[in-house]
Amino acid sequence: MIDFVLDKRSPVPFYRQIADQVLAGVSRGAIAPGDRLPTIREMAVNLEVNPNTVVKAYSYLEMMGVLDTQQGSGVYVRRGAASGALSETERRRMLGDLCRDFVGRAQTLGFDLAEVVERLEQMRG
Repeated sequence: MIDFVLDKRSPVPFYRQIADQVLAGVSRGAIAPGDRLPTIREMAVNLEVNPNTVVKAYSYLEMMGVLDTQQGSGVYVRRGAASGALSETERRRMLGDLCRDFVGRAQTLGFDLAEVVERLEQMRG
């Protein structure tokens, strides 16, 4: 299981940060099909968010076919979820969120986009 962490400075809503971490964990194999996720209350207390935020994240993932909720038992990663955990559209959305967050932080530190791109190009080489 992974440790869920929220970035309170990120423009990405908390429920999306939770959902993104679940999707990434499933894709990497850190969260396996059949694994039970923390309860809504556990997750809300650990992340210091309103339980409705966790409900929204879990509902979103359930609609995507990644999670199954079993009344009285918990929330589980759906079998076969790993194969389709991140669609190309979802991957692109997550990359866009990461880039916006990264560039925004760099700009608050006084770097312009050209400097960021130049540094990324250097890292690639």
